[in-house]
Amino acid sequence: MTTNKKPAPHLKEEFFTHHLPHEIEMLRATYELARAARPPAEHEALAESFLLHARNLIEFFQDRPTCDFDPRMFTAGSYQLNRDFAEGTLPRINRQIGHLTVKRTIQEADRLGPRDWALILRALEEEIARFTKALRKDYAEKWAPPQQPKAETPEPAAVSSPSSFVLRRANLTAAPKLQDAS
Repeated sequence: MTTNKKPAPHLKEEFFTHHLPHEIEMLRATYELARAARPPAEHEALAESFLLHARNLIEFFQDRPTCDFDPRMFTAGSYQLNRDFAEGTLPRINRQIGHLTVKRTIQEADRLGPRDWALILRALEEEIARFTKALRKDYAEKWAPPQQPKAETPEPAAVSSPSSFVLRRANLTAAPKLQDAS
């Protein structure tokens, strides 16, 4: 494991047994809640909550500086980071929620919607499964995240790209603007 992150043992334990399972549970719950028809403010709050938990998990699984924990702290030496699994997603999330910058988007076409949420959830579920499979024995014994819902992880709306759920390949980047033919 190569990391500069060295949280105190009790904080590492708290993260692994409480905070990480909580992020996973909230990701799944807010995804389901955000998909239902609701008043606009309620829908927006749930969509932002889903994206916030997605961002936290992406930052963890990619060992971003904004997360104090590295997944390799808990896994066997053969576990490798997959920094590409959600390529291009964090900037889009950041432009939509949580950061008041000049890059914040108001254009509906630039906002992440239900199709994007399904892609994000699917990619994160794959990372969670990969992480779980690679846990060191001492952590595998403690691992008790909430169970994934019985229903399969939702399939995104049909896309013309390959079925890989690496978000870059799933064309999660903003759609190119079409030129007016006139």
